Amino acid sequence: MYKEEELANFYGVLQNTQEFLEIDCGCTNPRYGDTPGKLRIYVEGKLEIDCTCRDDCTKVNISPIEFAKHAGRTNAHNNWKSQIWVFRHDGHKLALWKTCLLKYYTHTFQRPLRQVTHRDEFVRCSQCGKDRRFSVRSKEACRIYHNALVNNNWECSDMPNHSLMCNDAEERRSRKVCRGCPRDPKCEGCEKCVCFGCDECRFDDCSCQTCVQYIINL
Repeated sequence: MYKEEELANFYGVLQNTQEFLEIDCGCTNPRYGDTPGKLRIYVEGKLEIDCTCRDDCTKVNISPIEFAKHAGRTNAHNNWKSQIWVFRHDGHKLALWKTCLLKYYTHTFQRPLRQVTHRDEFVRCSQCGKDRRFSVRSKEACRIYHNALVNNNWECSDMPNHSLMCNDAEERRSRKVCRGCPRDPKCEGCEKCVCFGCDECRFDDCSCQTCVQYIINL
């Protein structure tokens, strides 16, 4: 599941198979100290933890949220990614959200996806100054738009498959107002088409402030 160079920065890797990765983890309670565990990350995105606080602990195959609660942490539902940690190669603790270990994680195993339709978005080319439309109806499409949005040097030629070039005509203003809202094609923005952050348009492996803040506040 993970390349050797990805795991070189971690201590406590127990198994790394094609189906799952198992690694030592823990959760620190400021009052009671560390609760150790073994985290398993499955290729389909599921996360499970076996608590090893005692040999006879019955908390096995539990979710990260349940593990953080078992360790005595409050607000685990929202903050488990920052509360649960793994060891770096130098022995220091590193919060899960700061690692590459969550790249297979899918939120559908922890909570339902927010039901929202993302309206079409526009990004301006840094070379020709034309606004280019992005249809964001899937996670892959959201990532393409997101990468373009955070790239100050984005150009028309950066479109997937080079589908647009700077000499291609820009959409007419009358066409731009139609952005795919399910309630009104000419909607200027409503609760049905404007998203302020969801599992589809925010990314665990992105270091931009918008994504990081969203992941921390889950």
